[in-house]
Amino acid sequence: MSQLGYLNGFNIEPTNIKGEMKQIILSAIILSVISLSSLQGSSFAGSLEVTQVGQWVDDKIDSVKDYVQFAKNVKHNLDQLKTMRTNLKKLGSRDWIDFEDQVRELKRLVSYQDALTYAASNYETLFKNKYKNYDEFVRMYQSTTGVRDFAQEYKTLNKSTRNTVESALKQLNLSMDDMEDDKVVMDRLKDLSKSSVGQKQAISVVSQISLHSIEQLKKLEKVLMSNHQLHAAWIAKKNAREEMEDAAHSTRVPANGRDLTINYGKAY
Repeated sequence: MSQLGYLNGFNIEPTNIKGEMKQIILSAIILSVISLSSLQGSSFAGSLEVTQVGQWVDDKIDSVKDYVQFAKNVKHNLDQLKTMRTNLKKLGSRDWIDFEDQVRELKRLVSYQDALTYAASNYETLFKNKYKNYDEFVRMYQSTTGVRDFAQEYKTLNKSTRNTVESALKQLNLSMDDMEDDKVVMDRLKDLSKSSVGQKQAISVVSQISLHSIEQLKKLEKVLMSNHQLHAAWIAKKNAREEMEDAAHSTRVPANGRDLTINYGKAY
């Protein structure tokens, strides 16, 4: 799957998410596109400002919190359908359409996780490339906490999600790439809907993916929180260092028997 494949699924707003999520999703798309080009020499890394430090990560924390609830709603709906199938032995056409709707919601959820972890890893890499002192600070943090580089943490979460989804979909003769094509997935679900056994298998696999999504989103939220705290600590250290440098430029220095106040290269 190409890197640009990580953007798929972002054009459709999850129906269970509050309205302002559209702006959050749009910002993630933009960052993903910028991140991809930045690694090939874009000027984005040079445009990062100190005032923006950690703000993107902070915004994503709120985004993930909303998606955790979204994932729980999908899981709840799937559990209800699973109970109905157990009681009825086979879901009717109307109920199966409801199941397909939940699969579409889950596809959007997986696309969101896929894109956000990818973009977050790129963001952290770009940030370290822009602010070299931050990279040193990260290494110091790692030596005292044992936490890996945050860019790597996001990659690990991304890989875990993709591997789990890929493994689960194999049970339905589908792949992660197939998730990008709604027709392929829906045609496969239509085939499975013809029998009670097929329905049971489909619901079980989709429920497995939704449960994993909830767990991964919670992990992602924790990593983002830790990343944000590190950004905040680095900002504090950077500000303190700048204040010391400012003070050094404003000291009184004796010259020819009198004091001169040196202030940013000007003598008074």
